[in-house]
Amino acid sequence: MRDPTLTVVRLRYLPAIRPPLFTAAVAGDSMLPEYRCGDWVLVLRTPRVRVGDAVAARDPRQPDRILVKRVQRRDPDGLWLVGDNPSASTDSRTFGAVPHDLVLGRILLRYYPLRRPSWRSPSG
Repeated sequence: MRDPTLTVVRLRYLPAIRPPLFTAAVAGDSMLPEYRCGDWVLVLRTPRVRVGDAVAARDPRQPDRILVKRVQRRDPDGLWLVGDNPSASTDSRTFGAVPHDLVLGRILLRYYPLRRPSWRSPSG
């Protein structure tokens, strides 16, 4: 017998809810010096990104792969995304503009590691 004091919610009838924030791990050196391999970033899901923003986007060649890149410019076909370290980045110079619907959101901040050692030159 069902308890009349309980409210039962069937989640299958609720619309899919996507949280406004998600996290991503940086892999590789394409975003040096701002983001390093092993950094974790917090991403705000938003279609509103500007030139200069760092974003998370689906790779147009492999949509299950997430890229962290910077918006360089807008094209009629989408956004031109590039790495901060061009010599170590596969980006829009290789695969062209990324359609707007593949951009997941804007990176708000790096939250891990809390502190990083600063880069020092060998001379001091």
